[in-house]
Amino acid sequence: MWLIGSPPQNIFRLKFLFYKKNKKCCIRKFILKLPSLLPITLAMILSGCSVLPHSGPSFSSIININKNNSKQDEIYSKVNLVDLNNSIDFTKEANSSKNPLRFINETTNNQIQKVDRIGKGDSLKISIIETPPAILFTATSDTGAPKTGLTDLPVVTVDSKGLISLPFVGNLIVDDKTAEQVQNEIVEKLSGIANRPQIIVTVLEKRSSTVTIIGDKFSGKMPLTAKGEQLLDAVAVLGNNMYDIKDTLVQLTRNKKNSQIPLSLVLSNPKFNIHLQQNDIITLINKPSSFISMGATGSTREVRFEAIGINLSQALSRIGGLTDNKANAKGVFVFRYQDKLLTNNKKETIPTIYQIDLTNPNSFFIMKNFQVQNNDIVYVASAPIVELQKFLYAVFSPSVGMINQVSQITE
Repeated sequence: MWLIGSPPQNIFRLKFLFYKKNKKCCIRKFILKLPSLLPITLAMILSGCSVLPHSGPSFSSIININKNNSKQDEIYSKVNLVDLNNSIDFTKEANSSKNPLRFINETTNNQIQKVDRIGKGDSLKISIIETPPAILFTATSDTGAPKTGLTDLPVVTVDSKGLISLPFVGNLIVDDKTAEQVQNEIVEKLSGIANRPQIIVTVLEKRSSTVTIIGDKFSGKMPLTAKGEQLLDAVAVLGNNMYDIKDTLVQLTRNKKNSQIPLSLVLSNPKFNIHLQQNDIITLINKPSSFISMGATGSTREVRFEAIGINLSQALSRIGGLTDNKANAKGVFVFRYQDKLLTNNKKETIPTIYQIDLTNPNSFFIMKNFQVQNNDIVYVASAPIVELQKFLYAVFSPSVGMINQVSQITE
């Protein structure tokens, strides 16, 4: 039972028994023999060095991830490893979903839409003025003298076919026409039966040209007018029923496509305050973002950041930077599921690792152009010296303990 223990300890015990039987042996000779035993000990430890404790994958294991993946890791067999220091156009793919210019490109036509046309569902007020003496629409004063015939017809609503029905006029197509065009058509219809009629068409309620606004505590519709409403006009309708601005995304749905942009960016840059169009849907989304920091960064934790986003240099700053005596400056990695647009316009999600070497001064410019995204993992590999320290401790700690035991026994 006394032989039970780690291989190095067994060797030391056997050597000690050997010297104990030899009357001429002393502790000094035993200690001098330790260097000759070191190669054996190193060989044993090296065979089991993979079991040394780690806070995460090593630099080499990440760099060679595609070579090291086994058949059980087939789901990750196509990991895309991107060296940011040697990638010419990494920002096009890595930052594609965070590029604010994409918002303008996806909204296509940003011109002021003509909303002065009548549409289906609009409510119209039509007033008819007939020059005296009124023939069709008679009107008299209190003294009995004829006066200008002003008649307000009942409010009419444009039906699903784009028609309205008026007395002495009949059915009239008004869809996609201006109020002036409708006035002229009614005058033409009444000519010959009314005395020089004049028509006033007023749109009381415009239901055909509206945008839908959706918030957490308030939702509604906003009519579009000739003013040319913009994105912030819709946001202002929500009033106090809003999230924290720094965590708010504005989503615009137009032509069945969704585009998102941080509200703080719309507030700070007028070019993102685009003009609204008929049937747009504006949704305010509360989306606090975060990334996970792991490895030689001091601690593993989740770090929140604003909807406007942060770059990699800001992310490293928020976690306190790299630990001087532990971190491998060449081994800063960002793990992400990256969407890739295929030739058939379909998207494929690919596990992607971005690596940057901070010993290269150009890396600090690269980090300012690399945007950290929600759910990213920022991992810093341990420095080689740390692994060496662990290895040396594993090698020599049994030897030191054994020498102490020998000293106690001989005493």
